[in-house]
Amino acid sequence: MDRTPASNDTDVDIRALFSALWRHLPQLIVFVLIVAVATFVALSRIAPQYQSEATILIAAGESDLTRTGQSANDATALDEQAITSQVQLIRSRDLAQAVATKLNLAARPEFDPNAQPGLLTRLMMKLGLARDAATRTDEDRILAKYYKALSVYAVQNSRVINIDFSSTDPQLAADAANAIAEEYLSRESAAKRASTASAAEFLSGQVVELRQKVEKAEAGVEDYRSRNDLFDTSGAGGTSGGSTTLAQQQLSDLNAELSRVRADRATAEAKAAQIRAALSTNAISSNSDVLASPIIQNLVTQDITLRGQIAQLSATLLPNHPKMQELNAQLADLDKQIAGEARRILASLESETKTAAGREAEITRALDGLKQQATVANDAGVELRAREREAAADRDLLNTYLARYREAAAREQGDAPPDARIVSRAAVAGTPDFPKKVPMTLAATVAALILGGAFLLLRELASGRPMRRSRGAGPAPTSPGAPSGPRARWDDDVAVRRMMPVAPSPVTPPAHAMAARVEEALRDITHQIVSYEFKRVLVTLAEDSDVDGRPLGAVALARSLARNDARVVLVDLRGDGADAQSMGESAGLPGFSDLVDGEASFAQVIFRDRKSRVHFIPAGRKPLAPDAIQGEHLETILAALTLTYDYVLIDAVDEMIPIVGPSCGVAMVVSEFGEDDPRTARAFDRVNAVSDASIQLLVVDPAETPASHADEAAA
Repeated sequence: MDRTPASNDTDVDIRALFSALWRHLPQLIVFVLIVAVATFVALSRIAPQYQSEATILIAAGESDLTRTGQSANDATALDEQAITSQVQLIRSRDLAQAVATKLNLAARPEFDPNAQPGLLTRLMMKLGLARDAATRTDEDRILAKYYKALSVYAVQNSRVINIDFSSTDPQLAADAANAIAEEYLSRESAAKRASTASAAEFLSGQVVELRQKVEKAEAGVEDYRSRNDLFDTSGAGGTSGGSTTLAQQQLSDLNAELSRVRADRATAEAKAAQIRAALSTNAISSNSDVLASPIIQNLVTQDITLRGQIAQLSATLLPNHPKMQELNAQLADLDKQIAGEARRILASLESETKTAAGREAEITRALDGLKQQATVANDAGVELRAREREAAADRDLLNTYLARYREAAAREQGDAPPDARIVSRAAVAGTPDFPKKVPMTLAATVAALILGGAFLLLRELASGRPMRRSRGAGPAPTSPGAPSGPRARWDDDVAVRRMMPVAPSPVTPPAHAMAARVEEALRDITHQIVSYEFKRVLVTLAEDSDVDGRPLGAVALARSLARNDARVVLVDLRGDGADAQSMGESAGLPGFSDLVDGEASFAQVIFRDRKSRVHFIPAGRKPLAPDAIQGEHLETILAALTLTYDYVLIDAVDEMIPIVGPSCGVAMVVSEFGEDDPRTARAFDRVNAVSDASIQLLVVDPAETPASHADEAAA
């Protein structure tokens, strides 16, 4: 049988396509010229629009000399939301009304409120897409055109606001942009003055109330102080933080006096003890307190002089000499006088000690009395300090409000510059902003050229002219060796039926009845496979019949699935080339065996069916051996196909069923012998032995037996 390629696929002949385009080039040029001229004429009839732009900078309007601390903080608190808010203020209706009145827009034809709407506007009003002009006031119509001509936007990442205004009059466009900017600044300045006046009026009333409240609070503090004898002796002005009451001052003074008296008594006692010790050891002359007395100093001087004489005379006179005895008697008398004077000093110190002890006892009694008075004064001082704090708080608030009131009053009398200024005033435009005749005409010309060329190309593609060439038509989808004419096994997907419960009629059905059964059977099996939601489908034959050829059940099922908008690929693992010839290709194509050996890629082994959207992979140029395709490589190939297609159909011989069957969720057994035939049952058993797949049975009508075969059967 001839196995040359036979396909009805068509390709686009680029050369013929451009030849057709070249033939229609004069028509295309005329169309483009008409569009260009019409566009230019239409743009020339449109009234030119001129646009002018004014620029405003949002910044603090006051200088550093007049700006207060609060306003300085506010000047730096301009964020993106604040700039956007200023844009909305510029677009406000009140400002628009003021500008429209100032420029007398109602008297200009462009803003004529009594102008009749155009044809397009009337059509949109009938469709409900535009508001009827009769239901709008003159002011609404003026402001509608005003806002249509106005564009206000903030420059990104800056505090600059652009005001664009368009008009058919270039002078009006410039005047309107400048008037909007000036009106905005005027309103901002007036708003600041009004805010300042309102603040001054509010602060004035608050100052009067606070002044009365402070006077009343301070009078209450002084009255409470006098009633509770909490007189301030510290000179701190009666503040709660540094005031000292009379009782506290007296208590402090008595504490200091008590400490001094105790110190004096301790000093006197120490001196007396030293003098007693000196008297007991006859070391009076070494005591500093005794030597401080003038009498002791005179006696010590005489003692020193007398001892000097004794020492001088002892060199020439004996101790029993009358002169020596006289001098020793005088020395003993001096010692007695020094001791007596020391005893008088000791008696004086003891008297001072007793006096200090008495003073200490007296001060202690007075101190105990003052402590009781101080306790009462402290309790009253708590209330006094609370009153003083309240009075101080009112005084501080009064000072704050008074300072702000004076500042607001001073600012109310002067100018209140707005927090914005005009950076660039709008100038009269010399060239119109719309329409741009030349650029827009060129754009329309290019668009007409593209659309015209696309229209011509699509018309040629749809006309079916020789610009689309066919590669020829192939035979009907029959297996190799199938007879022609009425013996075709699978002619246009007919001659197939599902097995019915009763035995089929031996009478050969007519062609249209066979076609109807084919469509019904394939539709039922297709719906079953779709409902299972399995992507891999195994297709196998019960057994080959004795006639030439075999039923191409896998091809018919693939085309049926493709008619349900599914992406289907058919993998031929039989090796007889019947599937490839049925789908329009030769039998010597690279296929699955070449892909497994690594001698071809997916792009080289996947082909397109001539009758449907089905893709198929032939068996390949090498024989398929079951041992050669086992392992992870086979699963990798099938997994890649499963990810790409909705369904992967595997047309396998009996030897391939144990290899590919376990991974398939659905299997279809194609039988020519009937549902109860042992050969059909054996096909079911071969699939069930290796797979849990759900098995569908497709019973096909066997082909006519040739005459020779019939004779042999009769014999």
